[in-house]
Amino acid sequence: MLDDTVPTARAAALAGFADTGPGHLNCAQAVIRFAALLLGAREDSVVLARYMGGGMAGMGEVCGALSGAVLSLGLRDQHRGFSPADDLPALAREQLQELFRRFEAEFGATACRALVGYRLDSAQAFARFRDEGKHRTCEAYVSWTCDQLANILVTAR
Repeated sequence: MLDDTVPTARAAALAGFADTGPGHLNCAQAVIRFAALLLGAREDSVVLARYMGGGMAGMGEVCGALSGAVLSLGLRDQHRGFSPADDLPALAREQLQELFRRFEAEFGATACRALVGYRLDSAQAFARFRDEGKHRTCEAYVSWTCDQLANILVTAR
């Protein structure tokens, strides 16, 4: 089941990221959409990651794909009925830490600013990001993160 769903969910996430109109999702929202589709959760959960694109409100901090992955495990836990009082699943935490390490090994950094070359904290910076085609590199970060996250969403408890 998971093998059949992952490519479809990844394609939907990337389509939302590539959309330049009102359906556009930032990198964190795209990863949340992927997780929601895999989990059978509500797709409107993407609103949770509204301000995480561009490395947290465009400030160039943690890559939105990674912050979306972290939120995705919270979405999974909520979908499974965990409460805030439940213990943090140790395996999930370890798997997320490893995800960050592998991301850094694969792409050279985990901070958006280092990945794209500048912060996205103004309309001019975002226009430059689009005009220079930097947003296309972010598609790879989203796709890679979705692929890695699929197993974590299923196995981490």
